[in-house]
Amino acid sequence: MATVVKNVSGLNATGLVDKSLFVEARMKDNAAFPTPTPTLVELATARAALQLAITGARDGGRTAVAIRRGREQDLRLLLNQLAGHVSSVAEGNALAILSSGYGVRRVPTPAGELLAPADLQAAISSFTGRVDLRWKPVKYAVAYQIHLNGKDPADEAAWQLAGVSTKAIFLVKGLGSATMTWFRVNAIGSSGTGPLSEVAHSLAK
Repeated sequence: MATVVKNVSGLNATGLVDKSLFVEARMKDNAAFPTPTPTLVELATARAALQLAITGARDGGRTAVAIRRGREQDLRLLLNQLAGHVSSVAEGNALAILSSGYGVRRVPTPAGELLAPADLQAAISSFTGRVDLRWKPVKYAVAYQIHLNGKDPADEAAWQLAGVSTKAIFLVKGLGSATMTWFRVNAIGSSGTGPLSEVAHSLAK
């Protein structure tokens, strides 16, 4: 089994741009990852914004430097989220991971099985169309899949993947105002995917 090596946290602004360009090139039309989350368009947009910010900050102006740092954080977050998606889809396949532009680290299969995430909480946000999710971390998990249902939690066909997170928190955006949405989460590890959590629900502002 293999797990994704992100190699993102220690990169400076220029290094993040280079990493993004490499990942974008490897992920484009990659049959192993047909629907990347976040999308390559989102990644390219954040990368282009950082490139502009790097140029703007060359004179050392405080405002321009602050903007560049903000763009760094945006791109780093997207690269980390995409790494979680790659981990979820590749399910430990080293060749698939390498084809995405990320590195791999081989790890032994953990002795314990993945448990269902506990204490899933869905909280209405002060931002329109957003619900904030959090849950207790699962031992051996490297990422989590977040599912949503805007119709009926008993209707399995109505559940859809909302995203992938490498942390026990996720912000669901783009929801309908004043509508009820149900959520559930499952962990992803080197041995595969774990069982689903209990369902939580919330209205969006």
